[in-house]
Parts: sequence; structure tokens; C-alpha cells
Amino acid sequence: MKISLLTFSKESNFGANLQCYALCKTLQNMGHQVDIIDIQLPQITFSWYTTLFQIPQDFLFFLFRKKYLNFFTKKYKTTAELQNGQYKSDLYIVGSDQVWNPDITKRLDPLIYFFSFLPDGVRRISYAASFGKESWQSLTLTDKVKMLLHKFNAVGVREQTGVSICKDTFGIDARLVADPTLLLSSYDDICGKYNPQRESNELVYFSFVRNKEEQRVIAEFSKANHLQAIALRSNRSIPGFKQRVYMSVAEWLNSIRYAKIVVTFSFHCMVFCILFHKKFVAIPAKSGRATRQEGLLEQLGLSDHFCKDSSDLYKTMEYVLHKDIDYTVVDMKIKELGEDSLDFLREACSCRI
Repeated sequence: MKISLLTFSKESNFGANLQCYALCKTLQNMGHQVDIIDIQLPQITFSWYTTLFQIPQDFLFFLFRKKYLNFFTKKYKTTAELQNGQYKSDLYIVGSDQVWNPDITKRLDPLIYFFSFLPDGVRRISYAASFGKESWQSLTLTDKVKMLLHKFNAVGVREQTGVSICKDTFGIDARLVADPTLLLSSYDDICGKYNPQRESNELVYFSFVRNKEEQRVIAEFSKANHLQAIALRSNRSIPGFKQRVYMSVAEWLNSIRYAKIVVTFSFHCMVFCILFHKKFVAIPAKSGRATRQEGLLEQLGLSDHFCKDSSDLYKTMEYVLHKDIDYTVVDMKIKELGEDSLDFLREACSCRI
């Protein structure tokens, strides 16, 4: 079957690149031919300093896509170009990631990610699409989104809050499915086989939000517990931390894989902590924007690894550092969630939904 995928496919973001890779790889493993619809969100305008800082990292992401995701369609720049496209795939999939969060997609056109450009009668589904919030707040788009969602053959969302939004706001029965990064059993083809001799005494910190109090607490905790605090992708010096500024996807994965403990706001960094059986603390980037983390942690019985308030961060890190996670139980839950999600994809690809 020929499948076309619409997602955040060229963002300068580790999670965006890896979720796209994981879904493509999963579909290819099922025997399907996959391409990625090449329309991208316009870049956010940053200061000249930040723009220059980002160039080497963008090149590293380019190299990753060239090696692992080298099957894009021709490049589309506008909604009009998309609407004039030729759509001959057997199935169109939107997702995963926050493709249904208009606060993000308004940089282009939110309706594109509800397949506004596809002709009627073309088979379409979502897979692990996320609204990124607890409720639908883009009221001016409600009627148009509702009309478009009712053209979908099946809707799979990543969070339970998404299931509720689909039901309560749009009158759609959605299915809860796993983020695609949870569907693959191994990432060794990217980051190499596990080597126990590389295990480190590092506390890895990954956050794009500057929070000096949070950073002070982490540095203090690291020193008290004889850990080396490492800040990933930070372009500013942080007292008490060493920095890893430019990283390939493999290097980013291995920084998580061999850490003693990880503290992160990133959903996908948290996912790889779980897949690599690490000790970790998840923190919210912004108030009300942590439904992705909280939902998955609740499903896996790991809610005690989420710290809502930075005032509790030291205590939570101390608890996590000295707690052993029974990853055999967690792995079983991931397997069950993954099998149900793969069933969803198989049903969609066999035209049973």
C-alpha cells in the first residue's frame, strides 16, 4: 500500500525528527511504501545570535533526514499548492506530534493538518495526533475542524484529553494510541548497540526554557550527589553545568541512554528515558501544557516521576535517584499499548476502518 504522511518532518527538534522516523519505520516494517508530504511550518524569527547558533544543529538534523528519511514528496510552499496537488496514495496519515495544536500550526494554516486540501473520498486517518492542551480553545476554527474530522475514516490521538476533545467538541469517537516512538523495539540502527561500559555518572538536563531557579536546584543536587550536571543543547553558560551544544540525533539519544538520571520538560526525551530504562524526572514547560507527559506517565504507572512545581524538584530528584523502577512491568504496559496501536494501523491499512 502507498501511504503519505503529514507531520512536523523538518523541524529543528529531536522529538519531531524521531517521531517521524518511528512512524515511517513502523509502516515500512508492515510492508508499505511511505512518503512524507513536504510542507513545513515557517521558521520562527529569532535574534541573529540564536539564528547563527542554530545553523550547525540544523545541518546535523539534515544529515539525519538524508540518511533515515530520504523519501519526501516535492516541496509545497502554500495551501494553494497543496490543493492543486495530485493525490494518488491509498491512505493519508496525519500525525504524530502536536499537529492539532493551532498555537503551533497557525504559522502555516491549522486546517492543513486536518487534511483540508484532500479531495472528498480519499482515505485518511490520524495517528497519535495531539492537541497539546487539555481543552479545545480555538473556537473560531471549531465548525471547520468538525466538518473536516467527519471526513476521516479513523481518528487516533495520543492523549486521553484528545479522546475527550474529539468526543465533546467535534462529536468524533477517537481511539487512544501510542506515540510512534513507543512502537519500535530498538533504536540501535541510529545510536549503536548498548555498551554497559559507557554508563556515566551524569545528570542530564534537557530544556529549552530558561529557569534559573530550576537550574540552581539541579546544580545543587548534582553536587550533593556527586553527579556531573550536563545541559543538552544550551547556548548559554549555566553555573554548575557542562554543556553539549551541537549534537547529532545519535549523540542526543546516547546522552539519555547512558545518563544516571535525566531531568526534562520534553515529551520525547521522557519517552526515551523510559525506553532506555533510565531514572528520570519530567517537568512541565508551561502551566497547562503537560497533558502529554502526565497522560503517558499515568498509563505506565510512573506518575510519581512528574514534578509540577520547581519547589518540589530537589525532593523529587532525590526520590527518583534512590528508587528502582520495575521496568519489566512498564515494558509489558508499553507492549500492550503498542499492540493495540499496531492493530489500529493494520485495520486502517486493510480498509477495515
